[in-house]
Order: sequence, then C-alpha cells, then structure tokens
Amino acid sequence: MSSSRTKVLFLIHSLEEGGAERVLTNMLKMFDFTRFEVHLCVVENRGIYFKEVPQQVKVIRLFNHILFSRLLIKLHVKFNLNLYLRLVVNAQVREHYDVGISFLDSAYTDFLFFLGKKVKRKITWVHSSYKTYSNFGRFYKGAYKKRITRHRYGKLDDIVFVSNDSRREFEEIFGRMRSTHVILNLLNIEEIHTRSDMELDVSFDSKVTNIVAVGVLLPVKGYDKLIQAAMLLKEENLKFKIRILGNGYLEESLHALIRDLGLEDEVELCGFRFNPYPYMKESDVFVMTSISEGWPTALCEAIVLELPVVVTDCSGCRELVANGEYGIMVQQSAVAIAEGLKQLIEKPEKLQYYQKRSAARKLIFDDEVILQQVYDLIEGKAKLP
Repeated sequence: MSSSRTKVLFLIHSLEEGGAERVLTNMLKMFDFTRFEVHLCVVENRGIYFKEVPQQVKVIRLFNHILFSRLLIKLHVKFNLNLYLRLVVNAQVREHYDVGISFLDSAYTDFLFFLGKKVKRKITWVHSSYKTYSNFGRFYKGAYKKRITRHRYGKLDDIVFVSNDSRREFEEIFGRMRSTHVILNLLNIEEIHTRSDMELDVSFDSKVTNIVAVGVLLPVKGYDKLIQAAMLLKEENLKFKIRILGNGYLEESLHALIRDLGLEDEVELCGFRFNPYPYMKESDVFVMTSISEGWPTALCEAIVLELPVVVTDCSGCRELVANGEYGIMVQQSAVAIAEGLKQLIEKPEKLQYYQKRSAARKLIFDDEVILQQVYDLIEGKAKLP
C-alpha cells in the first residue's frame, strides 16, 4: 500500500461490552485501508470485541495489569501525577500519526497530549451526556474542571459529539470550544440485518408481548424501575415477557428484586449476548429506561430493526425519538414506564403505528454518509456547525 496514506491512531479504554466499543469496531470494519493506515491503542487489555477488529489494524495494548493502570490514571486525575504514565504511553506508542482520536472521551484523552508531537492533530469523541450522568458530573467540577477545560478541551483540534444533546450538556459545563461537530454513530446496518437472521437458542411465546432491553447492568440504565414497572403490569393481569440483555455489577441485586416481586416468569436477565439482534428481531417492543444517554447504540439498532420503542425522557433518547414523534417517551418512573408499555401491550394498532414510526426514523442512519463525515474529519475537511 502507498506510504501516502493518512496515518490514524484510535485510542480507547478497553474493548469490553459497550455501545461505543461496538460502534468503533463497526466503523473500522468499513474503513478504507487504501486511504488510511490505522492503529488502535487499547489502554486495558481486555474485551470481547478484540476479535472484531480488522486484521489491517495494528493493535497496541498498553496494560495487562488492570488495577495498576487504574491506579496510575487515578493519580493523574486527582493529583496530576503522570510521569510514569507518560513514559509507559510513549514506550508503547512509538510511531508518529497525522491524527490521534480518543474515541471514548475520558481522562485517557490526555494520552494524546502525552504523545506530544507524535500526534499532529488531536481529536476526542464524546459519547455521553456529561451533565445528567452523575458518573461524569461528580468529577467535572472545581480545580479538575478548570484544568481539563484549559489543558484538554481547550487544546484539542476537534471535539466530536454523537448527538446535539451531548454537545449541549458539554457546553453547559465547559463552555463552547473552537471546533465541534456532531456525527451520528455508524451502525453497520447490513451486518445488523445479517446477524438478526441467525438462529436463536430460545423460544418466544407468541401469546404474550415480548419486550427486550439491551445494555449494561448499571444504575444509569434504570433497570430497577423497569422491573418495578413489570410488577405494575402483572398486577393488571397483562401478558408479557421482558428480557434484559447485558452484564454488570447490579446483576445480583436485580435478580433479588425480581425474586422479591415474584416476577421470575415475567422478567429474565439473559446476560450479555454478543449477537443481541435475533432477540431484538423476535421481540415486539424495545424498551430503554435510562437516566442519561449520549446517543444510545442499542436504541438506534432497535429502530433499524423497526421495533416499536418505549424510552424514558432523557438526553440522547429524547433527541432520537424527537420528543415522542418516533416512539413513546415517558417520565423516569416505574408508573410512567408501565403506562407506556401498557399502551403497546393492550393496543395492537399502536404497536403497528410505532413500528411504522421506527421505519421512518431509521432513514437518518446512513452508514456511507456517516463514514464520509468521519473521513472528512480525519482529513481536516469537516465543516464547522
């Protein structure tokens, strides 16, 4: 291949289960490697998506000892002590790049600055809504906020957001930056449809309304409210089955909640599924009960598969369903979630209506257009908003 290719370094925390990780591997599988030489730096050497990385991509794995790497990043965040971290990053990432992209913005974005002149242009990709997601909000304040505003975000060449909501919340915290862009997540739609046709190892009861949720078992996903909503639906003698696909540290407490409410027949924690699409395709409804989202990948995929959707009113979801135009949007409470699901369980005509709304909304997802926007960004041709 020609040496005139643009050389790109992608940086990400890990390739563990998550929407941004899936988006990155989807995008790399569609990349034009005749135009770009791509290296991928993974900070923590863990994750199920390593096998999805194309063989044309050179993978750099920074740390095998996860706890040690987290100690180093904690010292960097809390005390700005990072000499050893700088040495490790520079020892592992030895080559020079036209562009460096931190694909999941965090403290790891600072690694681009640790590399100094090895990276000509530095870009970060914001996948979350920083104001409404407390995991970020509790850190982005005081002296640390001032430090990263000046020394991270103020020095980046470009900042990409996955939604207008995520950009708005970012600017409410950090102010407006010189070069920002909104680029929707690339989904690899053809692959979603291909994988959705694969055989499923469980049977679905066509006599009940099958409801699916996809996402890690973390507080921000609001699954406790979804389970409580299931109790309210059961009390009204409605026939349904909710399957939640995902892993996370809340698994035991959510299992306990299901048992305590006597919902073993109505709610099932299915664990992580590398291929969730057959479950989604066989379901009647997709539900997302999040407290905060950037641009939720699983919801996008459900819309691509033309599933009727019920979502809570939060950043990301609100924008994606256009305030209820393309899906049922409810408040973040068990009562409201139950009411939204009840509409689709009881009224087949509403189920059909919102299926058609998803079919209309999926037109915003054009992989080729989005990929060209990424290329333009890398080559410095992206137009400012």
